[in-house]
Amino acid sequence: MIFRKLQSGTVNLYVIILLMILGFSSLPSVSQSHKTIDLEEIPQKKIRKYLVSRSFDQMNDFSSIHASWKKDIDASDYNVIEKTFYLKNKLSNVWDFYRHINPVKMCNGRSIQFGLLISKPTNSVIYTNNPYLPEIDTGQVYFLNIRLMKGLFNIPVAFEIINIDQKQQIVEFSYIDNNKSLGKQTIQFFDNGEGRTKIVHRSYFKSESSLRDNLLYPHFHKKFIKDFHRNIKQLIKSNKLTFPILN
Repeated sequence: MIFRKLQSGTVNLYVIILLMILGFSSLPSVSQSHKTIDLEEIPQKKIRKYLVSRSFDQMNDFSSIHASWKKDIDASDYNVIEKTFYLKNKLSNVWDFYRHINPVKMCNGRSIQFGLLISKPTNSVIYTNNPYLPEIDTGQVYFLNIRLMKGLFNIPVAFEIINIDQKQQIVEFSYIDNNKSLGKQTIQFFDNGEGRTKIVHRSYFKSESSLRDNLLYPHFHKKFIKDFHRNIKQLIKSNKLTFPILN
């Protein structure tokens, strides 16, 4: 920029004041452009630290977040946990309920807490108090706080919804890259006859620690899965839907 000068050689005072006003007024917008996630909107300290450690709070494009599960992965290389649950209602009702459930309420139970939802397709952030709560969809990344031993330990985890198959009625979600555990989880719904639905929740996982994979993960993960589906059962009851719940 060429500065206009007075005969004395000093910079024009008007130009200096104008530049200062323009400079200071632009500072907030610059700062906001580098702060895409409001950490104060996230209740859990562990999730806030996790976001900062991975620089997620500085991202302008969430498409750079990637699921750890790829299409060409051999599932036989992973450990597997499977749990089955039953609901006394026809398959179409149960599938629709799981598909359209409030994601914040879905991920709030004894051992699981919702922290944040990032939508990669819309490049947007959804907090717990957001008035707009979309149904689950592919490309959504959920940041959850897992409570262990009644909250003595808290572990942040992040999942991405990678597949929703309406025909086979399967929902799949994967740990994102660089989690301590890698793999995916699938929830599949089956017609169990006589107006009943069977839900099979299957987890594929592995990490760099054999102790974690063989002892810690199976124990706590079974509790997490049970709590997750128990929470949804309670939501069904509170919504006063027409079908009873089976244990």
